[in-house]
Amino acid sequence: MNFRSNISALNEDIIVDQLLHSHDPDGRWLDSEMLLQEVETILSFVRQNNVRSTIKMPLNFQVSTPLLTEDCITNIEVSESKEPLPYAVSRISVQMLCPCMGENEIQTRTMALFDLLKEYRWDAKAVLVLGALAATYGRLLLPIHLAFGDPVAASIATLNQLPINRTNFRLWSNSLSLLIKAMVDVTKCIVEFERLQFKQAKLDNNIAGETMSNIYLATYQVVKSALACLQQIPHFKQIKQATESRRAAGELSSLGYQLRNIHTRLNKQVEECSTQIEEEIYRRLRNINTETHQDNQEVLQLLFSLQDDFQLQQYSKQMATTELKEKVILLLLSKPELLPIEPLLFMLQQLYDHPSNTTTEQNYEILWIPIPSSQKWTDEEKGNFNFFSNSLPWISVRRPWLMSSTVLNFLRTEWPYRDGETMVVVMDPKGRVMNMNAMDMVLIWGIRAYPFSVSREDELWEEDGWSMQLLLEGIHPAFETWVKEGREICIFGSENSNWVDEFKSLARRIQNQGFQFELIYLNKRTITSESAMEESSILFSPAIQQLFWLRLESIKRSKLKRSESSKSDRVFEEVTKLLDFDYGTRKGWGIIGKGSTGEIVRVDGENMTERMRRILRWGEYATGLGFTEAIQIAAEKPCEESHTVVVPFEEGSTVRVVTCEKCKRPMKKFVAYQ
Repeated sequence: MNFRSNISALNEDIIVDQLLHSHDPDGRWLDSEMLLQEVETILSFVRQNNVRSTIKMPLNFQVSTPLLTEDCITNIEVSESKEPLPYAVSRISVQMLCPCMGENEIQTRTMALFDLLKEYRWDAKAVLVLGALAATYGRLLLPIHLAFGDPVAASIATLNQLPINRTNFRLWSNSLSLLIKAMVDVTKCIVEFERLQFKQAKLDNNIAGETMSNIYLATYQVVKSALACLQQIPHFKQIKQATESRRAAGELSSLGYQLRNIHTRLNKQVEECSTQIEEEIYRRLRNINTETHQDNQEVLQLLFSLQDDFQLQQYSKQMATTELKEKVILLLLSKPELLPIEPLLFMLQQLYDHPSNTTTEQNYEILWIPIPSSQKWTDEEKGNFNFFSNSLPWISVRRPWLMSSTVLNFLRTEWPYRDGETMVVVMDPKGRVMNMNAMDMVLIWGIRAYPFSVSREDELWEEDGWSMQLLLEGIHPAFETWVKEGREICIFGSENSNWVDEFKSLARRIQNQGFQFELIYLNKRTITSESAMEESSILFSPAIQQLFWLRLESIKRSKLKRSESSKSDRVFEEVTKLLDFDYGTRKGWGIIGKGSTGEIVRVDGENMTERMRRILRWGEYATGLGFTEAIQIAAEKPCEESHTVVVPFEEGSTVRVVTCEKCKRPMKKFVAYQ
């Protein structure tokens, strides 16, 4: 049955024409869905016949889903509007509470309300009128709810002749309850329809045209019904004659019947439109890399086509997607609580706070897309998002809970995102996806990885090998300074405090012998021995130590993505050995090397400390060797036979060290005269 035939008082075409003439939106946007939730909370009490049954103690309203917060009215977002939300609701209430005499005057007043709401979208018109209805009835009900524990509220209820028990006119109350439910259901359809991404998909003209026409008439009927409800406030305040009460209940029942028919048909049409749009959006998302785009704006609008032009934010500043034009975009996909937080802070350090980031104009941006655990956001997830989006410098989606479910399903099924994981998808300035997960390369190389493509990752691995720079870059400014200056560095790790104390003692004695190197303790778990840490070149926090291991894990994952089973890879092998190190049998490890290109040596456990003891036994004869060279030489077995090497004297020269040609160990010095 076509519900438009239910509107018999005026010709439907005339109504639509009048509605369109009064519709002049100016770009303002209202979070209709959130406001409707608040409205439902109030109207749920209006629908109850006896408020006493819901009260067990003062102020306990027993709402199934309480939505009130410390700043509840500010949670309902309104943008590009010249009037605050409370003022808009109050202005509408004043107009609706004026008495109407007869059906014709109600229709006239209904059109006057549309003139009053001409700047708003269709969903906002319906929700604001319901908000005025809920606010009016809510003000009447609140003293009743509070009257059982608050004498002031009880006096207000008495002065306003508010009935605590409405069972004496249950017929009228039931009709009002059914009408309110029908109005809310139809309004939900209108809100859902207005949220559809019409810019991103083409609908069948017949379906689109008929549905839009029915949206206009459905909005009209909601506004008219809400106006009729407020005209019957006298039935709420006092008991009328039975005949009059039945007549009033009949009027409400008639409106409720019409709205239920509207809802049945409109709900089906909106679902059909939604299905068509979702299928088209999904198809376009799958073809991002095969279609040609002038820039990245079309793809960003496809991902974030919400309800206004400011889909993004940075801290509290609203942003449009146009501000990302001609930039490489790192799409950060994660859960709203951003846990674990350490890799993400490391990523920010590598991209924004890195000392080598000297570019005058940043040509890339991180854009955070938080993805909830289910299709519906929880209050906790919204709270986490608001905290992190206002605390971290990257850009984020401004209202991620309004993102299309189709887009979220695409990210979960077509992209390798998994719930609870974190990934970085790289989009070039033309909107093409260049890398499905650049998280590891960002953690390893920072801005050196720009433009963060797969090919760039391959280039970087051709450039970088097993070096101190690879191990330490980005972890601490001092590390990078030491690497650039070509200093020798000794990194060591252990979970055995006795071995650490021994290692530190040997290292200091070797330094006192004339060897110059920096000592760094980096371990997965911080040992309790303070003496092991206090002698370090720099006292490092557990957080900095954790960055080292995060870096190693990223190196291993990056290598795994491009490893060839037939080809050995020293970087992968060495990093894997460190990550899987058995501290129980080998006590600890040490890595020695210098600069960005110099060779580095890893030695495990007792072998490391034994070599250090040998270097100490060489004494002054090792003067002039580098620590890395000495550690390598100390691994060789000494020659069994004695032998000599004659070094000719040269005027002005100083012979510091001579090594054996066979075992490479330093030889004792003797002076011979001929």
